[in-house]
Amino acid sequence: MNADDGYDKLADLFGQHQGVAIFRRFSSLGAKNLLHRQAELTHLEAQLQKLVCDDRTSNDPERRIYQFSVFELMDSQSNPQKNHQWQKVIEVRRKLEEYCKPAKNDTK
Repeated sequence: MNADDGYDKLADLFGQHQGVAIFRRFSSLGAKNLLHRQAELTHLEAQLQKLVCDDRTSNDPERRIYQFSVFELMDSQSNPQKNHQWQKVIEVRRKLEEYCKPAKNDTK
């Protein structure tokens, strides 16, 4: 077997004749993946909304101010007793970044 066999040969052909290259898009699988990601985000959104409500109605004046000051919310990260909302914000942010990356690639 030499370097001109199999995938190497096919890749060379695609490289030399770009109009010949045909790639499967996995549209159904991609759509299913996006639906799963949306479901994850929906679940995280509900969790975050509950944490916001809990902080807003808390007896702790520091937690009640989170809805007005993102800086106070961010500062809560050093206190494990009060940082639940901020931790959820970070989790949502990461999921949103993952969700948005494939959408950018699909536009090409």
